[in-house]
Amino acid sequence: MEHNRLFKILLLLLEEKKITAPELARRFEVSVRTIYRDIDRLSAAGIPVYATAGKHGGIHLMDNYVMDKSLLSEEEQNEILLGLYSVSSIPHLNGNRMLTRLTTLFDHKLDWIEFEHSPWENIPDQEMELFNKVKQAIFARQPLAFHYVDSNGVPSEETALPVKLVFKNHTWYFRGWKPSQEEADGRFETFKIKRVTQLRFVPGAFPAAAAMPSAAEERFPDERQRPAVEALFSEAVAYRVRDQLDPASIRTEADGRIRVFIDVEVDERIYAFLMSFGGDVSVVRPAHVRDELLRRHLRAVELLSESQVPKG
Repeated sequence: MEHNRLFKILLLLLEEKKITAPELARRFEVSVRTIYRDIDRLSAAGIPVYATAGKHGGIHLMDNYVMDKSLLSEEEQNEILLGLYSVSSIPHLNGNRMLTRLTTLFDHKLDWIEFEHSPWENIPDQEMELFNKVKQAIFARQPLAFHYVDSNGVPSEETALPVKLVFKNHTWYFRGWKPSQEEADGRFETFKIKRVTQLRFVPGAFPAAAAMPSAAEERFPDERQRPAVEALFSEAVAYRVRDQLDPASIRTEADGRIRVFIDVEVDERIYAFLMSFGGDVSVVRPAHVRDELLRRHLRAVELLSESQVPKG
């Protein structure tokens, strides 16, 4: 825990340049004395961290500092920087400034890889605002109330205590603790940020840490046990399937078709995905998914036929 805290303090200093000891103590839930001991340990490790007193004082990291190369091998530096480049490409996380400073810190560059950001991946301002409010609520341990629509289109009014942001399948979720009527009881739920509206802070506080299990112990919704959808795709669309699905779930048949086991919740998303392949996909199982897909295709044909009938 101590080494993890030291590394996080270093990252905060790289990002914010200056931060006070009381603020660090609040973030890490330790005493100010412990923070000053951490600063002494960083200094002893050869990292030029120093504290200044006064109204505008705080803890600083010396500008233009270059880390001693003997502390990390080139391979270790590459691994760390590659991970940071990946993080900087995730929407909402403004990692570019910290990445630039860390690259300077290591006096090292990754000139063998490049990340591009497509214009169509720009995040709407409304979603960015939601993300930042959830992040603020996590830091402040502040409950949130909001309107939510689940994957089946069912709306609800929710109140939850956000504890963790999760980036999964190219979108952001947050895990929140929902207390029950009994003070020491409750459960975790996961919410997709894109489906949140009317988000607002509400009075209250997190329950004692002992009253909540670890969020990591809760199963993510996409990890629930359920039968997989088995489908066959024609060779003509194999490239699309390989682009979008886990390679481990794909098997090539002797005739060139590909058989895929899609472990997802059966809702509008899976039907929209399968229908986008038109006649190049057939569902092997389960039967109710195959029947529903056929019903939707027949309905589409019916609507297209009606649109071809001359008016009047």
